[in-house]
Amino acid sequence: MHVTTIDRYLPDAGGLLQWTVDSTAAAPVASTVPPSFNQGFHLRGAEDGSTWLAAAFDIDGPIDVKALERAYRLLITRHGTLHSAFVRRDGEIERELYDPADLVLNQEPVVPADSPEHLRDLLWTTLNTACHPFGFPAYLLAAIDRTERSTVFCGFDHAHVDAYSMSIIIDDLHQLYRGCLDEPGGFVADAMPMTGSFVDYCAVEAEAAIIGPRDPRMRAWLAFFDEHDNTPPGFPLDLGLAPGESAPATVDLRELLDTETAAAFEVFCRANGATVFAGVLAAMARCIRVLGGGPQLSLLFPLHTRRSEQWRGAVGWFTTNAPIKVAATEDFTESVQRAGPALRTAVALGEVPVPHVLAAMGGLNHQRSDIFMVSFVDYRRLPGAAAHENIGAHHVSNVTTADDAQFWISRTERGLALRSRYPGTEAAERVIASFLDELSRFLRQPW
Repeated sequence: MHVTTIDRYLPDAGGLLQWTVDSTAAAPVASTVPPSFNQGFHLRGAEDGSTWLAAAFDIDGPIDVKALERAYRLLITRHGTLHSAFVRRDGEIERELYDPADLVLNQEPVVPADSPEHLRDLLWTTLNTACHPFGFPAYLLAAIDRTERSTVFCGFDHAHVDAYSMSIIIDDLHQLYRGCLDEPGGFVADAMPMTGSFVDYCAVEAEAAIIGPRDPRMRAWLAFFDEHDNTPPGFPLDLGLAPGESAPATVDLRELLDTETAAAFEVFCRANGATVFAGVLAAMARCIRVLGGGPQLSLLFPLHTRRSEQWRGAVGWFTTNAPIKVAATEDFTESVQRAGPALRTAVALGEVPVPHVLAAMGGLNHQRSDIFMVSFVDYRRLPGAAAHENIGAHHVSNVTTADDAQFWISRTERGLALRSRYPGTEAAERVIASFLDELSRFLRQPW
């Protein structure tokens, strides 16, 4: 999986195909299922910019329009969140459900793009328009048509997807398109593994039993936030922004470790009771200490909540957060040995729903829009991973504004890569460049 941002995405020129979803004949039904915690947080800030995630993969030859149209219809039917929508009504955010049988896909006229830059800009503009969180649909169904090798491309507002979903969507569409080619007009998705609906998951989340303050996991959460005055910890080095200020986001994409070195680093981490993620966190803590950030790195990190089989192949925003404190000792091996147990403890804390934590602490003193975090996704373990390299699978994110630093670590067959997002201030450019350069240098030396 290639993880990138839309400003760095430069597909070969071709004709942009797009399908719009006509819901005129559909009568949306009001749902009693409230938005999930993540959805509610996202939707309340939805006017600040379009936050979407896109997926792309290549197929041989030109696009078979009828086959891809049918594949898209089957994808929408397969995943409940893709035939749901959010509306504002009387000051509240409500969910509506559509019967996918009543939806009609209409192909728009082909838009030719004579250069990668032109095509990238067309996609960027179209994604920002199509993937608005309110109304239906909140996604773009598209493709780039070429003679020799074409690209299936689709994007979704974050309310309906997470990073894991990009791999599921690519795998589903890849299978669905091939099936529709082999059985024109007659292919059904029944042979594919059954999957649950994210809307049903949201109902389960809303009805979860409250975890009280006596639970040791809750006490750990409250102690973490108490150390930070009920504020999510920010990136520990000065980024040149006061609370309430933001700046256009800057993105850095880089390889941290190639395949062979990533495998060796994993052996080192495992020998010291840690995962690769824990090892990288220890390295980050060490680099921040070198740059004057103190001996301990505190942060929140996302982790997926597809803990039962029915959700493993489901598209949706199945993520929560967990708190962790990573020590940076003089001895890196010792730091890794401490980071491993710290991460395992943090994962257990992630079982406590964040809304329960916020209720127990009386609300969050959130001074910034962004939350400093480090994400880790091993794309080799996700659905369809075996085909990612051959089909040129891409996960593409938008570029908007930022007021804190965020980092996404990707493990793929090519090794370990890092996407960084941070405010484009002079101070942040200088500090983050120093941090990333030091991290890259340190990880590539003997540990």
